[in-house]
Amino acid sequence: MTFLSATTSHRVQRSFRMQLAALFLGVTLVPVAGAFAYASASSNTATLDLTLTPTRAPTGVADGMAVTYSFTPAPGSTAPLSLELDTLEPGLERSTDVVTGLVVSDDRGALALTGPVRRDTKGGSYETWSAARPIAGTVQVSYRMHVARNIVTKRGPQFDLQAAGGGVSGGYIGFLVLPDISGGSFNTHVQWKLAPGEMAVSSYGEGGYTGIFTAEKLAGTLFLAGPVETYRAPGQDKDAGLGVYALGVPPEQLKSAGGWTARAYAAEAKAFKLAENRPYRFMIRSYDGGANASGRAAEQSFLLYVPPGSDPGTNFLHNVVAHEMVHSLARYLEKEREDGDWYTEGVANYLAMTAPNAAGLYTASQYLELVKAESAGYYTNAKRSVPNSELAATVWSGRNAWSLPYKRGSMYFADLDAKLRTHGTKVTVLDLVNEVSEHINAGEPADRHTWLDVLSRRAGQWAVNDWNDMMSGKVIFPAKGAFGACMQSRKEDVRIFDLGFSSPIRLIAGSTIGGLVQGSPAERAGLRNGDVLATDTDINPMAESLDAPVVLHVRRNGAPMTVAFDPRGGSQTGLVWTSSCLGGEARITR
Repeated sequence: MTFLSATTSHRVQRSFRMQLAALFLGVTLVPVAGAFAYASASSNTATLDLTLTPTRAPTGVADGMAVTYSFTPAPGSTAPLSLELDTLEPGLERSTDVVTGLVVSDDRGALALTGPVRRDTKGGSYETWSAARPIAGTVQVSYRMHVARNIVTKRGPQFDLQAAGGGVSGGYIGFLVLPDISGGSFNTHVQWKLAPGEMAVSSYGEGGYTGIFTAEKLAGTLFLAGPVETYRAPGQDKDAGLGVYALGVPPEQLKSAGGWTARAYAAEAKAFKLAENRPYRFMIRSYDGGANASGRAAEQSFLLYVPPGSDPGTNFLHNVVAHEMVHSLARYLEKEREDGDWYTEGVANYLAMTAPNAAGLYTASQYLELVKAESAGYYTNAKRSVPNSELAATVWSGRNAWSLPYKRGSMYFADLDAKLRTHGTKVTVLDLVNEVSEHINAGEPADRHTWLDVLSRRAGQWAVNDWNDMMSGKVIFPAKGAFGACMQSRKEDVRIFDLGFSSPIRLIAGSTIGGLVQGSPAERAGLRNGDVLATDTDINPMAESLDAPVVLHVRRNGAPMTVAFDPRGGSQTGLVWTSSCLGGEARITR
């Protein structure tokens, strides 16, 4: 039931993933597993001694991050000093989160800067400051970054700097102005300056840490800092296994979510043949930032956003977390770009359902709910037959078109797993995914060729033919036994999901309805161009249902109105799922 990464090309963003995330669940990822190994120190290793201090307004409200660091270029470097701040575009856009009070000096004294100047490259988009003279010795940098606005017109991945639960959180990419060292590495020491009783946790542990980091890896770090609540399973060591951390989440909800997640982490680590005691940090932040839960995966960590009042222990959010842990534990086809999400997100969607289910972490009814949502999101998609090669131009063309690579991928893997059993190959999709990860970790290309090599050797030409059909857009109706022995499906006409208007892309309070289709269910129900959304609306439950209505709260000429309608029309063949295990709920461990 997950969730989209999106279009970008930043240091820690992947092409095509972040704008999609802004539409659906907002989850994105950075390279995982072996790709996360520390860079090796070498002659081009610079030194970065970084101190991070959360700041507060006079009222005591957390409002930003003060950053100071010492930077020593790599020995022999003569490159002029250039400082860079990621613009976060196109997945996000900066508002109040801009650099203030930037002061730079070196061994000769104050260092004047020109800029900032916007610089767009194939690697991303940056604000760039340049030194007016060559640097001498160690460079000292200090500045402050205010938190971003909590309600934004774009809601991409969760790495912008936000105030939550009395502290600050996000990704280093949201606030970190780094020297451009042209692909080299930083010998990095990170320390935090915190108020008494507060703590900081990041992708690399609690408190400060030291390591060799590329700029991409450093910028990809996720964190919480402030009055952080924590949870660990009874008897679990501090620096082993799953740690759960939160800002703005009640302790009882944190314990409930943490207990399930700890069991899911153990199940996934076992599935991917990893040590269960390897550290993994699940971070949650809650603030008034919109109706959609969303998140971001990084190295052995995941940052989840939940709106105030939302319970991170629901079945839906359990599945979100399971999905992101797959991203953090398995390798993906990072060179595939737009059409590669059939693997990256398809594997995560599929295994986020099947791996916890095999460990007894979903009841039969919960698992059925997930499969039905995955199926509905695929079969009601008007663009479901578009070839993968055309996805970049397709995902914006329909109200649930963005989910196509996710849903297509998971249905493909469900079908493949069932057919592997039918053909007597004695391997599963999980076996194939683990072998692909092994090959990529060994240095083979992270692209379709590695997948096809494994697929053809372990399964055969029939499996390659099926893959080609999937890539061409052929609609997938999984074989008997897909999603497990309890699940049965039957073909049935399903109606096509369409909200009936073209804007806004996200249903965010304050946005204006436009491009209303005459005669659509929305228009017949009374919606009009120019109506202003009074509240945020999460359309995921409707897009992953065969019959759920849309309810919009709008204002027209200042007067409040409620418009409800069925966002569907026309029909195409789909699947309806049932489970033969529903009578055995009591025997299934949650």
